[in-house]
Amino acid sequence: MFRFRKPYFLGLDFGTSLVKAIELTEKDGKILLSDFGQVSLVALERGVPASSNRTYDDEVVLYLRALLDRMQPKSREVYVAMPAFIGLISLLEFPEMKESELQEAIQFEAHKYIPSPLEEVALSWEVVNRIASDDGHVKTEVLLVAALNKEVEHYENNVHTAGLDMKLLELETFSIVRALIGDAPGLRLIVDIGARSTNLILVDNGVVRVSRNLDIGGKDVTRTLVEGLNITSDRAEILKKSDKDFLNNPESALIFPALQMIQSESERILESYHTKYPDVVCQEVILSGGTAQMAGLVKYYSASMQLPVSIGNPWARVEYDESLSATIRELGTSFTVAIGLALGGLDAAKKKKAE
Repeated sequence: MFRFRKPYFLGLDFGTSLVKAIELTEKDGKILLSDFGQVSLVALERGVPASSNRTYDDEVVLYLRALLDRMQPKSREVYVAMPAFIGLISLLEFPEMKESELQEAIQFEAHKYIPSPLEEVALSWEVVNRIASDDGHVKTEVLLVAALNKEVEHYENNVHTAGLDMKLLELETFSIVRALIGDAPGLRLIVDIGARSTNLILVDNGVVRVSRNLDIGGKDVTRTLVEGLNITSDRAEILKKSDKDFLNNPESALIFPALQMIQSESERILESYHTKYPDVVCQEVILSGGTAQMAGLVKYYSASMQLPVSIGNPWARVEYDESLSATIRELGTSFTVAIGLALGGLDAAKKKKAE
């Protein structure tokens, strides 16, 4: 009999403080966890030692190789994400026109959003919707995605030097949506609170409508605990991950400006979208990122935003050994991007097979 090798899909998330990798496979229609791991870049934040002849990227590659050596992934093909703040995502509207004319119009409009010369930019776009108005005119909605060529080449070089073959490079925004929402109908707001930045993603029927990046994140929540309780950063990180609720306890005198700023910008995005589409109602706010599991955060945002709030579950489509349950509960949403990447590879393989 012929034996067919199971395909494996490796997702690699380059975060600001961690590099995370996960490998998935599929068997009998089920998505199975093959392996996962992460490596901290915190030591590199203090800079490369002056005595070393290696660059920062050299060090990152060494860390990545160490992670791969530990995991021993079965695939050398990898799907990679860049932090959202590196690129630009914008939804543009155009009247109905020929595709050649549309391409020219997009190039022209891109100049308004991208400060760099277009020859220095990796630009992609996709028609996501066509809407007929009451007067019979058709409006075309185009999702524009851009990143500097030098940033794209930067990731390509690091991945290639580590001995991997990069099949896809995308902004983490799309990986997050794929892992948490997919193409589910309805309007949802994802609040992804990373270590250094927060990504607010408004998704309508599986399409990214708005993407905003805030230069605040989990580090600012930690700083509030450090300054408010006069404790060390290490102790603050432990408390942030504990069951102690600093947000809803009336006896707590702590105020978290970062969380308030995230709420304010979230509400502004929702109000703006509701003004344009008054019949569309946000179904829920989905929290993601390491800080999403902070005790009391769901209750805090539910009360202040007057909307259903939940913690995203990127593991929902993935089956794994029961012995890993406690570990995966602890990881929570921290592997959302890596999972979304691996799922993207799996979905692309299915689509190609069906063609």
